[in-house]
This record gives sequence, structure tokens and C-alpha cells, in this order.
Amino acid sequence: MLRMLTALRAFWLFGASILLTKGMALVTIPLVTGRLAPSDYGRLELVTSVVEAFAIVMTLGLAESLFRFAAPEPAERRREIAAGLTGMALLLAAVVGALLQLGVWALAPRLGLGFVQTPLAIGMAAATIAGLIELPLAWLRLRGHAGAFLGFTVARTLLQVATMAVTLNLGYGVVGLLAGNASIDALIAATLLTLQIRECGVRLDRETFERAGRYGLPLIGGALSMFALGSCDRWFLAGAVPSATLGFYGLAVKLSLITPLAIQPFGLWWYARRIAILRQPGGLEASARGVAIGMTLLAVGAIGSCVVAPLMVNGMLPHAYRAALPFVPWLVLASVLNESCSLVNVGAYAGNHGLRVLAVNASGAAVALTGYALLIQPFGVWGAIAATIAGHSARLGLYLASGRRDAPIRYPLGLAAALAGLVVFLVAGVKLAPDALILCATISLGLVAFAVIAWRSGRGALALFGSQPA
Repeated sequence: MLRMLTALRAFWLFGASILLTKGMALVTIPLVTGRLAPSDYGRLELVTSVVEAFAIVMTLGLAESLFRFAAPEPAERRREIAAGLTGMALLLAAVVGALLQLGVWALAPRLGLGFVQTPLAIGMAAATIAGLIELPLAWLRLRGHAGAFLGFTVARTLLQVATMAVTLNLGYGVVGLLAGNASIDALIAATLLTLQIRECGVRLDRETFERAGRYGLPLIGGALSMFALGSCDRWFLAGAVPSATLGFYGLAVKLSLITPLAIQPFGLWWYARRIAILRQPGGLEASARGVAIGMTLLAVGAIGSCVVAPLMVNGMLPHAYRAALPFVPWLVLASVLNESCSLVNVGAYAGNHGLRVLAVNASGAAVALTGYALLIQPFGVWGAIAATIAGHSARLGLYLASGRRDAPIRYPLGLAAALAGLVVFLVAGVKLAPDALILCATISLGLVAFAVIAWRSGRGALALFGSQPA
């Protein structure tokens, strides 16, 4: 019972961190759209997408390496592994960060990006710093220090929102926004690294570089493939649609990210432990329960996203941004497929290297990139959405097929189908209901059905929290 209560406490603290940080991110949407024209917002999306690609590289896959190699070990060995990964992170951040700055100032004008050279340089600095934040936060998650995780993530978010408000109100625009975020990240990174080094130390050793490199580098490749499925479409759209349309699309993407809010608190707890849970007695059944819980939460997020997005746009944003709303339901579908891949990919992550993750994500990226090349010019944003959905669908099928050897879990596919049908029923019913009576009946019927499904998943949640490994 004590173990279950401890797990539930960690779950709710992780949940609070997600709700507060993501909630504040949603609050900034009216702030930014109120200060930037759609065309400027579109240019910000383009710069952000470039920075995002390099931010993936700067994480170096070290958080995943920590979960993979430290989670099954005793406390002292965990600290040794964390110390080696910290040294690796600091060394690579210094080297790669310097190379990125040289690249921006030397190459941006030659690539036609001179007009965003300064924002790119600031963004690359922020990407380098962010890579140093991820590892200490992962250590807090692994250790179950949910309160400390909550404190740092909330402090980071609140300080960045405050800085954003000041810089935008003073008229510093995109440059001020990016510089403010980078300065806050530097402060948080310095604090987290100081605490981590005090607890675990720091060291450089060949074993850590070889093992983390062998496991993490393919994961970076896989993450870059995910970038192709997430933000790379902006690069194709930039030459095919007006900047304002790119801005509307970027806003719709942000609104669709309300979807994973419901699952991320559970995910923060689950993804750090799922490999250890898989390997304990009864691990296959516990893993199936975890996936069922995630699917149920994901359905909640999908419904919430489709309801909240129109309310926010119509009630809080300038009228011009309503052009983003038609894209939202389809981007919610893409988000659901992406999160579903995370729920069922434990078999790919359970090996001693990340090549399977790389292969699956690269295959999905190839499908998406082919779609971008063929569909964006004739169909614009709708072509990008179709290609993204196709790419995530390919990933989901490949993860289900490729993970059977290391994790022969009986996934609750019937539950997934029932939840998908329920979400479509509720969203379409609310949108198409001809009068208030039918609308109320639709909502009532859907909520009753969802309550039954949630109750069944809830029983599995109690069993899962009670059986978690120490």
C-alpha cells in the first residue's frame, strides 16, 4: 500500500508539473498572437523549426541512456552512470555548441537565412543549454523526486513567460523573445547541474562514451526522423504558402498539442519505469495495463483538444487567427497516432542499442517526407497534414510488428478501437448536432460510455501502481 501511495503521489506531482507548464504555454498563445501579425508568427514558426532540429541533437539521447542503463542498477551504480553521462553532456555541449555558433554566422547568409541570423544564433545557444537541462531532469524522474521536478519545471516556465511578456510589450519581437528564453534556460541549467554534480559527481570515461554513444546516437537519428514528422513540414510550406497561412498552421499545431496533456503526467512516471516493469514477474500483463491507461488518457486529451481549441481561438485571439480552426481535428489525429507510438514502442527501446528505434522512425519520416514533396505544392497545408498522418501511421504499424520479440505484450487493441470510435462520435456529434436536445443526448451518451471504459482502466491503474518496481 505504501508503495502504491508513493507512486500515486509521484504521478500527481508529475501531473501538476505538466498541467502548469503546458497550461502556461497555452496562455502565451494569446500573448504572442496579440503582439505579432500572422506573417511574423509564420516567420517565428520557421525559425523555431530550424532550432528544434538542433535541439534534438543537443539532447544527445542521454536521458534515454540514463533510463536504459541506470534504472535496473542499485543506487551507487546509478550515481556512477549519471556522473559519466554528466561529463559527456558537458563536453559535447561545449564542442557542438561552439560549432553551431560558427555555422550560423558563417553559413546563414549563404543559405538565404541572413534575415534571421541573429534569432538563429540565439536559438542555437538556447538549444545547447536545453540539452544540459534534460539530463538532470531525467535524473530527478528516475529517482522519483517528483516535487523537485515540479519545482524546476514550473520555475522555468513562469520565468520564461514573464520574460516573454516583458520583451514583447517592450517591442523587442522575436529576438527579445528568444533571448529571454535562453537566459532563463542558462539559469536553470546552472542550478540543476550544480545539484546533480554535488550528488553524483562528474567524470569522463571511455565506457560511458561507448555505451551511451552506441545506444543514444541511433536515438538521435530517430528523434531527427521525428522532427521530419513534426516541424520539417514548415520548410516545405515556407515556399508553397503565404507566411500568414504558415502562421495559422503553426497555431493549429500548438492547439492540437493540448491532446497529449492528459497522458503526459502518466507518461513522465511510466516511461522512466516501463523497461524495469517489463522485466519483473508479470511484466507483460503490467505493461498491457499501462498501455490501456495511456490510451484512455489519450482519448480524454483528444476530446479536450477539439473542444478547447475553438473556445480559445474564438474567445481570446484576434479574428484573423480563426483560419487555423479547420486544421485542428486532423492535427489532433496526428498527435494521437504519435502518442500511441510512444505507448507501444517499449520492445524497440528494451534492446542494447537504439537501431530499431532509428529504423522505425526513419521509415515513418521517409513516408512523411515523400508526402511533403508530392502533396504540399498542390494541396498546401492539407497536403502536409495528410503526409504527417501517413508517416505516424507507418510508425505505429512498424512498432507493433518489430517489438514483438523483446516485448510480446498483448496490447488492448479492442480498447483502442472503442476509444477511437467514441472520440469520433463525440467530436462529430457536437459539431453536427442540429439542435440542443440532440447535442445534449450525444454528450450524455458519450460520457456514459467513456465513464464505463475509464472505470475499467482505472482498476488496472491501481494494480499497476501497486506493482511498480522500487
